[in-house]
Amino acid sequence: MAKDIFRSPLAEVRWAHLITPRHQLDKSKPKAWTADLLLPNNDEKAQSFLLAMEDQFIALHGSRKRRAEKGFPWKADKEKPNELTVLRFKIPQFQRRDGSLSEGPRIVDARKQPWDGAAIGNGSKVIVAFDIYDWDGENGCGMTFQPRAVQVVEFVPYEQVDPTDGFDELDGYTTGSAAETGSSTGWAVDDDDEAPF
Repeated sequence: MAKDIFRSPLAEVRWAHLITPRHQLDKSKPKAWTADLLLPNNDEKAQSFLLAMEDQFIALHGSRKRRAEKGFPWKADKEKPNELTVLRFKIPQFQRRDGSLSEGPRIVDARKQPWDGAAIGNGSKVIVAFDIYDWDGENGCGMTFQPRAVQVVEFVPYEQVDPTDGFDELDGYTTGSAAETGSSTGWAVDDDDEAPF
């Protein structure tokens, strides 16, 4: 039976690993596609969405079951706990019987056109279509939101900071210098020289 698909409110995304799966902290677990959605605590739509998801928890597990410590896939933001709630999406990659690997969530742009493969940077605004995986463990029960599709409404490119950006260009050795002068790098030892160790 197909699972119900839910949609998140439009919100800012952080740490989106939606193009390629990433390693989880526990290396024994499979790679996973993940993303954190930042829901403002003063946003009425975001708060009604969270209340609806609490109702889903009860629908899946009943009102008497004990919720695990991490039973809800959301929590207060570490840096701005009074302003933001972080909603976590995660779906593991698995190997099919034929040996092929599962695909990640389908990604489209604001006009529902297929995504071009660009990494989605922090600050992009997205809507996530997801289903709910409900689980029960010895420490209680919970649910995981599994992303099935993502619509990128506002795109911020992911940019890696170049660690050499802070250097000034100075006079001195250049990588072309050794080849031009025939000098060595300083690490090689001539056969005639005594080894320094």
